[in-house]
Amino acid sequence: MTDVVCPYCFSRDSSSRLPYRCLMLTSGVRGAAPCAAEPDDVWAAFTGRGGSGGGRHAALRGPLFTPPRRLGGARTREACPNCGVQTPVRVCRTCHSDLPNEYCEQGSRIIALVGPKTAGKSTAVTVLLHELKGSTGRPFQAALSAMGAATQDRFRELEEDLYDGLRLPAPTQSAAMSLNDPLLFRLSLPAGRLRSGSRHTSLVFFDAAGENLVSSEAMDRYTAYLAAADGVILMVDPLQLRAVREPLAQQGRRLPDIEAPPEQIVADLAVQLRGHGRRNSQGRVTTPVAVALTKSDELRTLLPAGSPVGGNPQHLGGELDEADRIAVHEEVRALLDEWDGGVLYRQLERDFQTFSLFALSALGAPPPSDAPSDAPKQGPQPVRVADPLLWLLGVRRLLPVRRAK
Repeated sequence: MTDVVCPYCFSRDSSSRLPYRCLMLTSGVRGAAPCAAEPDDVWAAFTGRGGSGGGRHAALRGPLFTPPRRLGGARTREACPNCGVQTPVRVCRTCHSDLPNEYCEQGSRIIALVGPKTAGKSTAVTVLLHELKGSTGRPFQAALSAMGAATQDRFRELEEDLYDGLRLPAPTQSAAMSLNDPLLFRLSLPAGRLRSGSRHTSLVFFDAAGENLVSSEAMDRYTAYLAAADGVILMVDPLQLRAVREPLAQQGRRLPDIEAPPEQIVADLAVQLRGHGRRNSQGRVTTPVAVALTKSDELRTLLPAGSPVGGNPQHLGGELDEADRIAVHEEVRALLDEWDGGVLYRQLERDFQTFSLFALSALGAPPPSDAPSDAPKQGPQPVRVADPLLWLLGVRRLLPVRRAK
């Protein structure tokens, strides 16, 4: 029986217990009129629909029904008991959000993206998913596909804006201002050397602004999200560090406003995860966290010659190169020690059982100085943008790892 974690409210349930939603189609009706829409007050309350702005009609949706229990669990499609029309749409019992059918048939990995809005999380995840579908996924024989119309439409828009229009995504809004829906993807990988076929995993990406972790208005939503996460990618904007800002300012670089310091985001993140039991006997958080310096293209003048940060890994033989990962980790650790006296690293050591440091560039070059909301004219030329996610997948044994000698 498959356990399902709702990617919207993050409640856990068995797939066999999920209700279905009638499609209200006029074709295929079995001797009766099509079903009419009904108010779904649970869904309306969760999403904020149907209030003073939308009116009662905004909460009208297809009626829910629970099929009879059967040996072997739920089917991929069920007939509505009122109209007889088959529907594949299953629904979370807690928030009544519709779930893509394929999401309910396989295990899921929820990846939490955390960091201040200046870190470029939306740009990084757009490029990451684009690369994972293409050249980055090729060594692992991976296939990645969007699940559900909402993710398909949203990701298509993000890709077209960035790769065709050379427009950067808008910064993540606070959860108190906007509901940031997750991106749902199906990752297919070879079953392994001893088995034929494929194994499938749902990847759920939820974009959380780091400053939301200290906002009481948004805390409940993000607490549930972080507690359900199988791994966290904390994106750190190096332009927030004084030792990096000062030389770039002297070069005339336009710099973002100062946001929450990364070590504070790490501490707040650990508090939330400990509160949900994600801790070992020493009090350190057991959820693995990948800490990535973004915008590594801005750091080229500050990096030593031959730095591993500047090149992409090869993943020979479809395996993650652990020696390469360690080299990048140690390089970033040395840089942080030079820039902030090791404050961030010490905070991570105190709070997390498993973590690794990374550096990436989603674009490969800074945005044009006269158009900071645009991508470089040559388009994204990413460097190591997938490293944090691939490491988390390796930690969860979804990808093979070639151990360092």
